[in-house]
Amino acid sequence: MKNISLLLIIICISVFYTAAQKAKVQTAYNFYKEPYQQYDKAKEAIDEAILNEQSAGMAKTWYYRALIYQALYKNAKYDSLCHNCLITAYESFEKANEIDPKNEWAEEIKIVRIPLIANKVFESGVQSFKAKDFSKALTEFENVQKMSPEDTSVILNSAYSAERAGNMEKAKEYYNKLIVMKYSDDKIYLTLANIYKQENDTAKSMNIVRAGRSLYPDSINLMLAEINILLASGKNEEATIALNAATQKDPNNQNLFLALGSTYDNLANPKEGSKPKKYEDYILKAEEAYKRGLSINPDNYELNYNIGALYFNKAAEMANQANKIVSNDAYNKAKEAFDQKFKDAEPFLEKALDNNPKKTEDDILTYESTLNSLKQLYVRTGETEKYNKVKALMEKRLVHYVIDCNHCNVTYSINGNIEQVSDVDSKWSKSFNASSGEFVSISAQNKNSSGAVIVKIIVNGKVFKEATSTGNSVIATASGSLATE
Repeated sequence: MKNISLLLIIICISVFYTAAQKAKVQTAYNFYKEPYQQYDKAKEAIDEAILNEQSAGMAKTWYYRALIYQALYKNAKYDSLCHNCLITAYESFEKANEIDPKNEWAEEIKIVRIPLIANKVFESGVQSFKAKDFSKALTEFENVQKMSPEDTSVILNSAYSAERAGNMEKAKEYYNKLIVMKYSDDKIYLTLANIYKQENDTAKSMNIVRAGRSLYPDSINLMLAEINILLASGKNEEATIALNAATQKDPNNQNLFLALGSTYDNLANPKEGSKPKKYEDYILKAEEAYKRGLSINPDNYELNYNIGALYFNKAAEMANQANKIVSNDAYNKAKEAFDQKFKDAEPFLEKALDNNPKKTEDDILTYESTLNSLKQLYVRTGETEKYNKVKALMEKRLVHYVIDCNHCNVTYSINGNIEQVSDVDSKWSKSFNASSGEFVSISAQNKNSSGAVIVKIIVNGKVFKEATSTGNSVIATASGSLATE
């Protein structure tokens, strides 16, 4: 009799406890709904309810939990009570449908509740991206992917965020996913190809570009990408074919003619070995391409420099050949020809010097090369005043700061003053003239949780100091005195 009584007591306690936990679920909902909206008490009750095996097995429990956590999100009074409220709400809605796919709220959850959460998390991701917190943006967009896996705009934003955060593996994953999903935008192919190119995987880069070109045959950007890969791979003959095709598509693009002329120039003057049999043909084609480019923009400093250098080098070669001539009459005739070729080079080189913006590392290198060529040319032409002017320019210290980072703050010195630039994105540069003995310095702090920061100081076209740092909030610093270097 005592055992039966004890059993009855245990059963009563169990039933009472189960009923109490189920009551917790209803209590939580009562605190949640209007007019009470006491979300703190609602959260406390529902958090306790999900710890009980009986109530945790009810779809209603998770549905109410989702509603409560969704209400906590950005609530002026209660939002501090949870972290990632929306994600918890989403996971709770999913749990409700998992426990009972035919529960009374199943369609509401799929059609209304989850899409609403997805939109809010997406908006949060956009705000994080705008604030340049790319790692956080990536996490948020990836959460939205779980809720809306076929939404290409979410995958695209995930790819952008991953790339900006320096997470190239995920960037490649999402760009490739968009290609598989046949997302219609040639920029996807361009960006993915560029990532592979930066990783020195030329074969994959070219495969992506050519896959893109098969879908977008008229894309000038994909044409240029293919050309750049061919040029980087030393396939200059193939590159000229692609470049000529590109100029047909975009006949007013001065840069295409610059690239075409440079490619013929390189074919005529290989870095190793003797000159090719088609040397004269390549030189003529290079000259023609440069002239076509200058007809579009006569002030393009690179086109002016390249055609000026072409004439200068041709004149120097003619002068060397003339020095082998024994006959005075023949030599004088040859001298007249190479002197004229030097004079042909002069206006182009002068225009290249005047129009050079001196902003990028390539600008500075070209500027220094232009000065050297003009100095030699003025010696040959006997133009003393111009020679002295160029010589004075060469004696100045032209300092060029270069930063390469995804998101960083920059501090640098310029003529004894300290200046700062915030939120530098991608590449940044600054040029100025410095005095002998001046101390120059530049530093950049990474604002991302990963990725590299590269700083360089270039003086008169040569790297003076450089530094690289990788990781969260790292600082890269380069500095030195111009007097001791």
